[in-house]
Amino acid sequence: MSDPVISVEGLTKSYGDFTLGPVDLRIEPGYVVAVVGPNGSGKSTLFRMLMNLVRPDAGEIRLFGMRYPESEVEIKRKIGYVPERSVGHGEMTAAGLGSFVARWYDTWEPALYRDLLGRFGIEPHKRFRELSKGTQRRLSFALALATNAELLLLDEPTEGVDPFARREMLEDISRFVGDGERTVLLATHVIEEVRRLADYVVFLVDGETLGLYEKDALLESWRTLWVDRPPGDSVPGIVEVEEGTPVRIVSDSPAETAYVLRELGTTIVRTAPLDLEEILRHLMRPSKAADGAR
Repeated sequence: MSDPVISVEGLTKSYGDFTLGPVDLRIEPGYVVAVVGPNGSGKSTLFRMLMNLVRPDAGEIRLFGMRYPESEVEIKRKIGYVPERSVGHGEMTAAGLGSFVARWYDTWEPALYRDLLGRFGIEPHKRFRELSKGTQRRLSFALALATNAELLLLDEPTEGVDPFARREMLEDISRFVGDGERTVLLATHVIEEVRRLADYVVFLVDGETLGLYEKDALLESWRTLWVDRPPGDSVPGIVEVEEGTPVRIVSDSPAETAYVLRELGTTIVRTAPLDLEEILRHLMRPSKAADGAR
């Protein structure tokens, strides 16, 4: 059995009043895992620790079965990274950055890099600081993708990018994992990206992880039910009740909820799946985090 691509145990990091963790996470190869949470929830801090740019206060990180600092070079040659903000590139051109990054990766694909620059409308000899924010993001993404690494760490890669370029980037990520052997960890707050790409979802709220969920199973386990009367407090699985005619109920255990409602003589008018955006909203509510829900 191969090592997980990412294994994190008891990871914590504190900045003033904010604490990330403890984070426990195990990611097997071949999947896209979305890290979802509001701004300030600790997503970028987690990514920087995975790149050994920030040292954790406690806990252990293993990447490909290896640890920092003894295997740092070997680990980083297996990772393409798009940080939240790219720094230190100001005077370098896209061509120069490509030549620099290529030195570190035996897997570098110059033809792919040229293709990405062309598709994203990036002039090879224009300085990084002269590019718009959206173009800088596209360039950082092109550099990471052209490494052809085993793992992509993408921290809000489409932030500030126009809708057309975003679609192209999502298609590129989908192709990257198409062989089933490469892995993507994607920090995002864009629901479309989670819906289109993610196999699994990790929720981060106020520095706390709320669990690793299989996306398809998550979609199946939440439903909306419309009923002829308000439910009692004894009905299990109810997350939200909206008064009306009929009454709208959101449940994270719909089979159990429906069974008890029928036993109580309540008529279920109809049911429907809950869309992913609303599921994420419920899971990331502070009250759910405080309760340690799911």
